Amino acid sequence: MPGRTMFERLRRELGRIRVRLLVVNLVVLLVPVAGLEFARLYERQLLGSLERDMANQAVLVAAMLGSDLDRGVELGAVDHRYVLTQAARHTRTRVRILDRAGAVVVDSHENGPPEGPEPAVPRLLSTSGRGPGSSGLADLASGVRHFGENARESWPEVGDRPEVREALAGRRGAWTRVRERQPAVFLFLAEPIRRGGEVVGAVYVVRSTQPVLVELHRIRSGLIRVLVIASLFTGLVTLALAWSISRPLGKLSRAAKRIAAGERDVVVPVSGSGEIRELGESFAAMNERLGARLRYISDFAADVAHEFKSPLTSIRGAAELLDEGAADDLEARRRFLRNIELDVARLDRLVSRLLELSRIEASSEAMTVLDLEALVARVVERRASPGQPVELRYEMRTRLLRARQTDLETALLNLVDNAVKFSPPGEVVVVTVEGGEGREGERTARIAVRDRGPGVPPQHLPRIFDRFFTTDEGRDGTGLGLAIVKSVVEAHGGAVTVESAPGEGASFVVELPVRQ
Repeated sequence: MPGRTMFERLRRELGRIRVRLLVVNLVVLLVPVAGLEFARLYERQLLGSLERDMANQAVLVAAMLGSDLDRGVELGAVDHRYVLTQAARHTRTRVRILDRAGAVVVDSHENGPPEGPEPAVPRLLSTSGRGPGSSGLADLASGVRHFGENARESWPEVGDRPEVREALAGRRGAWTRVRERQPAVFLFLAEPIRRGGEVVGAVYVVRSTQPVLVELHRIRSGLIRVLVIASLFTGLVTLALAWSISRPLGKLSRAAKRIAAGERDVVVPVSGSGEIRELGESFAAMNERLGARLRYISDFAADVAHEFKSPLTSIRGAAELLDEGAADDLEARRRFLRNIELDVARLDRLVSRLLELSRIEASSEAMTVLDLEALVARVVERRASPGQPVELRYEMRTRLLRARQTDLETALLNLVDNAVKFSPPGEVVVVTVEGGEGREGERTARIAVRDRGPGVPPQHLPRIFDRFFTTDEGRDGTGLGLAIVKSVVEAHGGAVTVESAPGEGASFVVELPVRQ
């Protein structure tokens, strides 16, 4: 279905590393964005605090005027004008005293702002010409309202303003107004003046939101800079990570698909750094091991076919001769049957050895801690005889070794069997176990099996551990004994070597890492 196909494709794309990295980096960008939203909340808090300061100032002035009225001082006295002017100079608040009719009696800004003009609002937060609700100031707190919906609407006379009428009626009034020129947004608050419980006038204070906007400009400009820098940084990080992680993984994925499709000799790309490079190197090593395994199987099949072909050909020839009339000759029949019997025995030994080699190479048995001295002693005891003594010299301090007991015992039995087989009667075969040190400094166990036989010819030494290679001139050798030894030792992470000279015997040395 098209819908399901689209969903699967989307799910696959979302699962890619570069997409996830991009999503993570976009989430990081939400931090400065959230900071901008918190700035809006902070703006409301600042403006609410500004209104409370104005209310407190108006209450203080109204209380002072009420006290003066009780002492017989009339509204508009010289002291009142001076106090209001000084208050305006330090608080940037315009304070007017209104009489009962709403007429202005005293104005702190009668001769202009005593504190001087306010600094201009940064253009980033300028609200001129945008209406009363554009900056979120119209709904600062309960009781704060704006005048009309049109910023160009002219303001009423002072006595006709709703907040003034509220104050002259005995209730505090507040209003927000916006104009075209800067400063644009103003907060108005009127507080009734009482004498003996009767309202005789009002304190009318007004203040622009300019200081709040300037403060918020610093906060928002900082957050916007952080947002821009974070956007650039996350973009670069996403590209860098996509280049250093997603791209090498994509190459590895394509190489894996080619290998899975059966393509041979695929070069595994190794790039990047850290774990990505380690993954590429491990994958390349795995591919090399797979290739070696395939070559091993191919060579193994060819070797098996070759080894089986000779006895099978011999058996077929003997059977054909018997069928053609050799059965009438009793001596010839016995000779042919004997040849068939020997070839069948050889095939049986080959099959047994092949099964043993296959079992060892495919073994999944876990390694366990075993007593190495007891294992070697058991091998020596099984192969020693009165006519062919085998001597054990255990010179290693530790007795414990982590290995697969059955496989290791089989390998040592093969080595001792070879030594006994090629040693002259009565010559002692010596098995020595001693500690050693590997190439990387780890502790090892060196097991040497030495005989006094004819030795291995120099031309045979490079192939001595190859499958089906044998120096035995008789028909008993299968050429798999030493191959089994090599397979077991390498499966344990060790190595096996041979030292030999013609007429001086041979010494096979197995070196195993000591893991307990």
